[in-house]
Amino acid sequence: MLKSIKHDFISTGRIMGVIYAIMAGICLFIVTTRNVQGGALSLIGVMALMILSLCLLVLTAVVVMLDFQKSLYGDRGYLTFTLPVKSSKILGSKVIVSGAWFVIALAAIIGSMWVAFSSAKEMVGEDYEMWEDTIEVLIGKNVNSMLAMALVRIVILFIAFCFFALVIFFTNTLSNTRYFQKHSILFTIIFFIPIFFAVYKIGQLANEYFVFSLFFVNGRPELVTDNAAYAEYAIIYPSVNISELFVYIIISIVLFVATHYLMSKKVNIK
Repeated sequence: MLKSIKHDFISTGRIMGVIYAIMAGICLFIVTTRNVQGGALSLIGVMALMILSLCLLVLTAVVVMLDFQKSLYGDRGYLTFTLPVKSSKILGSKVIVSGAWFVIALAAIIGSMWVAFSSAKEMVGEDYEMWEDTIEVLIGKNVNSMLAMALVRIVILFIAFCFFALVIFFTNTLSNTRYFQKHSILFTIIFFIPIFFAVYKIGQLANEYFVFSLFFVNGRPELVTDNAAYAEYAIIYPSVNISELFVYIIISIVLFVATHYLMSKKVNIK
């Protein structure tokens, strides 16, 4: 499976590498032109970086979907399915790689925002300091709590993005079955929208009606499952609500099994 993961990273990395190279180039342009013409050139770079950052998750989703479509149900489909690797491992590899790319994209967005706000410090003055104060309040001052919360959030984000990728893979696989194959990309989008937002809504309801949160007390996680304790802890300690996460895990398992079944039994390879 490690070889499959490596291959999928290389396959998707050709396009993602170009996107990140463009972002790195814009960041370098912003830094080097910060004091040129009163920062006007840097401001142009900041605007371009913000626009690209806002589109990055969508671009990642498009790359992931197109690679999945081409490597399994397009011209490379016969080659992929004749490899001495179980189809479940092929699917698992693509889920892991896609989740990783989404996490990388989010990290790139955060980094881009930091570059943009740092470069705009002189232009926004006190507003920039307000941003710094707000971030300090949100993450807290305890280093151990910050690190523990960051690690947990990365894991949660990875699982959430794997769920997102599985919705794409399931809808794309469903769209490559007999009745939808002629317009597979269109039907992928049509199927994706209601499935994703239905699960997202279920996750929101889980967060609303079930208290299941991790609080970080001096770097040590404590699980809180009742409203009284939550209200007491929330005033002092940073937390992560994980009720929604259980919904994503359960639905992800269902989607993985359903996608693997369709891959094995119902899809006609072009």
